[in-house]
Amino acid sequence: MRYAILSDIHSNLEALTAVLDELTTQRIDRYLCVGDLIGYGANPQECLARLQELEAVTVAGNHEWGCLGKLTLQWFNDAARQAIEWTRDHLGFTELDYLRRLPLIATEDSCTLVHGTLHHPERFEYLMEVAQAADSAKACRTLYCFVGHTHVPFVFEYDTARRGLRRLLSRPKELENVSVGGSPAERRYVVNPGSVGQPRDGDPRACYALLDTDAQQLSVHRVPYDVQAAQRKIREAELPELLAERLAVGR
Repeated sequence: MRYAILSDIHSNLEALTAVLDELTTQRIDRYLCVGDLIGYGANPQECLARLQELEAVTVAGNHEWGCLGKLTLQWFNDAARQAIEWTRDHLGFTELDYLRRLPLIATEDSCTLVHGTLHHPERFEYLMEVAQAADSAKACRTLYCFVGHTHVPFVFEYDTARRGLRRLLSRPKELENVSVGGSPAERRYVVNPGSVGQPRDGDPRACYALLDTDAQQLSVHRVPYDVQAAQRKIREAELPELLAERLAVGR
């Protein structure tokens, strides 16, 4: 199976379109999305429609829960809160019902999806430490656990027998072609595919991951997109200026 893994699209239609256009040149059996489809950007309806067309296996992120009132808006900073309120006003009943039905955790064959940490999915914790990755790996029952939320790509390989870290890969070159595979009884992988719509690792290009379970290979890819068009839409929607500015710098 060949999976395309997307995360943190954040209503950025230009970035999502660029990624999906690139993926049309490859054989993809299934699309997986690790949450935060909405928020920040100016095209929530269009991005939701694209993901539904793909029949992507999708989990809820904190922005979905914020939009639905499942998470207090005091949890968010000012820019994010304003974007969630704007998004809620621009979604119809059909889109809101779709978001309401998204689970916190989903499993597709050898892949488990969650937005934050697997051991506390409802808290939407930022998985940024080795101990957190190990806890999620221990809670996982499949070979691969895909997470999002931090907007920064990485691969964490956990040794199940020894209960410790085997590899932690986060540099761009390291993530271009990663050998993965084995049995969950031996190892597990916690993987962040990076952000499609709002990267925060200093590279403004859209980011996504590919997993080929037959070849036992995982790779993280970057795609240039029309950043200025996405910025223009944010400004025309009168969303916070910060949300437009950060797209150009990947922070």
